[in-house]
Amino acid sequence: MRVVTVVRRIIGILVTTALVGGLAACATGDAAGSGEKPTTLTLATGFAIDDVDPLENGFWGNEFGWSELLMRPVLGADPKPWILKSLDNVDDLTWKLTLNKGVHFQNGDPLDAKALADVMQYSLSEVAGLKSIAGTTVKPTGDLEVTLTTPQPTPNLPFLLADESKFVIFDLPAYLKAKGDPQKLIDAKLYTGPYVVQKLDTQTMTMKADPDYWGGTPALKSVTVKFIEEAQSRILAVQKGEVDLALYPPTDAAKNLNGRKDSYWVTGTPKGPTFQFQLNQKTGPLTDVKVRKAVLSAINYKEIANDVMNGLYEVSNGMYSPKAAYYEPMFKTDTKATDKLLTGAGYAKGSDGMYAKDGNPLTLTVLTYPQQPDSGTLGVAVQSELKTAGIGVEIQQVPDTDEAMQDPSVKWNAAIVGNGTTSFPGDPISSLQNYFVTDGPSNYSGISDPNLDALVSKLATTMDTTERDDLLKQIQAAVGDGAYMGFLGMRVPGVVAGPKWKNYKVPTANLWVDASTTAGS
Repeated sequence: MRVVTVVRRIIGILVTTALVGGLAACATGDAAGSGEKPTTLTLATGFAIDDVDPLENGFWGNEFGWSELLMRPVLGADPKPWILKSLDNVDDLTWKLTLNKGVHFQNGDPLDAKALADVMQYSLSEVAGLKSIAGTTVKPTGDLEVTLTTPQPTPNLPFLLADESKFVIFDLPAYLKAKGDPQKLIDAKLYTGPYVVQKLDTQTMTMKADPDYWGGTPALKSVTVKFIEEAQSRILAVQKGEVDLALYPPTDAAKNLNGRKDSYWVTGTPKGPTFQFQLNQKTGPLTDVKVRKAVLSAINYKEIANDVMNGLYEVSNGMYSPKAAYYEPMFKTDTKATDKLLTGAGYAKGSDGMYAKDGNPLTLTVLTYPQQPDSGTLGVAVQSELKTAGIGVEIQQVPDTDEAMQDPSVKWNAAIVGNGTTSFPGDPISSLQNYFVTDGPSNYSGISDPNLDALVSKLATTMDTTERDDLLKQIQAAVGDGAYMGFLGMRVPGVVAGPKWKNYKVPTANLWVDASTTAGS
């Protein structure tokens, strides 16, 4: 499972940036040991990349610099044009997309209006995440202009164009010739990004700057991505000078870096709840709404943020950032309510202080996964807090939570998953459609509420901002009433950086590398 989910058109987010660390020593790259800024970057990630197929792994390209989006996510604001020069909303159903001049793929083929219309129409037919706008047409209406027409009002279209998993932009004819062959996909140079993939194996991806990049000269000469699943090994690679940036570090590692001269905890800005606490409503005790409410009321959200996560999380007691115009608090810690709810559901405490019903103890199996090590830390915290409330928890780490939740042989009751409640660029609509509606493609927990479905459907076609905000408040009330999902804190995003990269600016939406990326000032 990858982290995908995740801010912010109408969300005004708290803007704070903090650095934890000491003085500089060694680093990777050609500037190590000198006062010059490095011209190479090596990153370590816990997620392996199998190939550069745009439909399967194209989203990684937007994160690591080999591909680009039509619109760029902006924290706390609407997306802004990226490959596009402009995006104009002509009327409720019509949008005009105008390309920048001179955009071309790494193989030299131009990205003109026809090429853009063709690849967008192809994505509309092939990408499951775009089924909410099924029936949309894209047609060239000028050399660099396409007109996109939706069958119904689509207020979140700018966010769909800035979503790394929706409209990946690539050379469609070249892709169709290379499809199915990993090496041919690399050789085809399908994308528009500043860095061109040279080699990809099970351990490493190497990229070089495109000397003909349409946007000018990239800031770095080369970018390397290493696939290191274990989080502490990624941090150790930074400390050994083998890696410049370790992505997805466990939050509890931050305190161990204080005073070090070989590695630094570098933070960005939180964008909303980071980890979903998905509750299995298809089978087991959490099919009962009283039990779900009891579980969510037993969790101490302040303790998780301030103590367990050492203040590197912000408290989350709802679906969205408290800075959002539409934010509504949904959950609070109340162990008395937990007792009342479980008693009402037919459970009784035994002499050991644990709840049981008909002789069966109330024990939940909670899934975590190694690529997001904070899921394990959060799992232990939830286990401790629920035990205090009389609810048992068994933690099961799985390689991929998405696969595990869909596998009938895996018995699970809850899962801690690194997805937010807005998309990467900040759209609340697409995440609601994915996770909360009855037929949502990522609704693995079995949420099924006709009223909630109707609210999300109305939200998805409402162009007025005030009305959308009101609908979002109603949606939060419905999710809270049904206790359909919990949220375990807003993580302050962080990476572990080597000395030469300690001033790296952690970007929004996991866009780790683009043409302007440098080690900072």
